[in-house]
Amino acid sequence: MSDNGHLVLERYNPDKTYINQKQFDCENRRINKFVSGSLKKHVRQNLSQCFVLLDTSNNDRFIGFYTLSSFTINASELEALSKGNLPSRIPCSRLVMLGVDKAYKKRGLGKLLMQSVMLKTLSAAEQIGIYGLFLDAAEDAYTFYIDHGFLPLQNKVDPKPTPMFLHIETMRSSLQK
Repeated sequence: MSDNGHLVLERYNPDKTYINQKQFDCENRRINKFVSGSLKKHVRQNLSQCFVLLDTSNNDRFIGFYTLSSFTINASELEALSKGNLPSRIPCSRLVMLGVDKAYKKRGLGKLLMQSVMLKTLSAAEQIGIYGLFLDAAEDAYTFYIDHGFLPLQNKVDPKPTPMFLHIETMRSSLQK
């Protein structure tokens, strides 16, 4: 990823105009629609925080992003993953969406964004209780999340999203490698 020196990851500003945000295409219609039509509103309403990846060599073009929010999950959904008794509701962070523009795929940018997600989650966990990271993996992203240590919380049933979870200790371990 040494060729990515022209990229900047920053907190999304809903009052700023980002080049390519309306044309962003990560080849997932639902994510593309969210980026062009709902992202600003979600951030303004504090429903999630967004971090955007910009290409500084191309007029700060919007080329990737992720959104994080707080979340709770029922302990019953984590029974197979837990190592003891848990309260009925488990605090975690939730990766709501993550995407890389198709023109920038196969450059390790998804991995770069995922590392940032984990670092933000670990940082928040130093301040408040967070058991791990939850997400609903789209069919085409399932393997990506498995490769990052996520465990499915139910059997994969395409084309439905698969709920997945990454324990906070697994995050710590993976970032130390």
